[in-house]
Amino acid sequence: MLQYLINVTDNTFIPAIMFALLSAMVVKLNPQHSKKIIISGFVLGFIAALIYSILKRNTGFAVREFYDLGIIVPWVILAIPLLFSMWMRHVSHYLGWQWLLSLLSIISFGLISALFLPNLMLYPFEFDVGMESIFNNEYLFKCVGYWSALLLAGLISLFIYRICGRLSDKFVLIITTLAVTVFTLQNGINIIQIMIVRRFIRYQQWMMDAVIFVLSHVNFFLFIFMSMCLFLAIVLYLKSKTTSLVGSNPAQVRKMKAQLRRDRRSSLLTFAGIAITAYTVTRLRYILERGVVLSPAEPVTKNADGLIVIPLEKVDDGNLHRYGYTTADGTEVRFIIIKKSENAYGVGLDACDICGATGYYQRGNQVVCILCDVVMNIATIGFPGGCNPVPLKFEIIDGSMVIKPAHLEAEKSRFK
Repeated sequence: MLQYLINVTDNTFIPAIMFALLSAMVVKLNPQHSKKIIISGFVLGFIAALIYSILKRNTGFAVREFYDLGIIVPWVILAIPLLFSMWMRHVSHYLGWQWLLSLLSIISFGLISALFLPNLMLYPFEFDVGMESIFNNEYLFKCVGYWSALLLAGLISLFIYRICGRLSDKFVLIITTLAVTVFTLQNGINIIQIMIVRRFIRYQQWMMDAVIFVLSHVNFFLFIFMSMCLFLAIVLYLKSKTTSLVGSNPAQVRKMKAQLRRDRRSSLLTFAGIAITAYTVTRLRYILERGVVLSPAEPVTKNADGLIVIPLEKVDDGNLHRYGYTTADGTEVRFIIIKKSENAYGVGLDACDICGATGYYQRGNQVVCILCDVVMNIATIGFPGGCNPVPLKFEIIDGSMVIKPAHLEAEKSRFK
């Protein structure tokens, strides 16, 4: 339950707030066509996400890093023109700005939807992994965690949308500009991470520093967006407490009082939603991950032929096995082995290009990076990319796995 409560919150909260803020701005700046713009953008994103999810689920063709690049690169390119068109539409009634804003908004809604929907579509297929039947408590708890996080993010985004509708256009535009900037920065770092992992660019130290900082502070951007939501809620709450109840007649005063009560209720519910979200990504994440430590690495040494030989019967149980080889200078180089299928094994260093030598552990039937909590696709272990273990060359000879120590010696710098 906790796993999917946290995963869905991580995946959905920021895009949901972005959707709410952009929707509020479109309604303010282009009220006549706002519904068509929002729905059209969402449908485009939904179609893209559905196609990717089907391919990911049923073929080996879909690669998440390439899909993400196809989404976040256009967003980074689009961000400045989008903000420029918003501000120009705010200060000018020229029809051209309205049409440009409409077009860019449709693309923006599509990109945001396409970015977060695939995980929501694919998560339910993970619920029954390792189960003989879906009619059990574990499956039910996973569903509860999934839908609870989705409902919470949806409600908070709805309250933010309502709050923005009650505040001035310029103030909401400033907050939206800040949100778009932060969201673009986050995606810019994601682009750098993918480009480094895929060897598309030669990384600089500042690039690695940025990526490692984000991976080490998983809640950093979440907290920024939560702070913006709290700020909006506080402003509306204070406004509702200080608004003068001046009306031409008692009926109008009663109407204003009712609206102010709704404003305070929206603000208080937003406070509650943010508090629950913060608790989910901090305390509940700690509860889920506490006690996760790497199992000791089983030491291996060279045989008389100068090779590391591991009988296959020791790693044929489908579980994660960790081994440690001590190099000539005394560095322990760890590597992992897991049987993927009848005749295939996943073999790699207990380290990756992004998270370093923090290592992997087994959680149920999943292999998970201990630093960033990314779940590995076991079928891809042994191949480069993403947060996968760095591949390690091996051979199968006479019922044993054979690894050359030289390959481990070459990687010892990762474990120092």
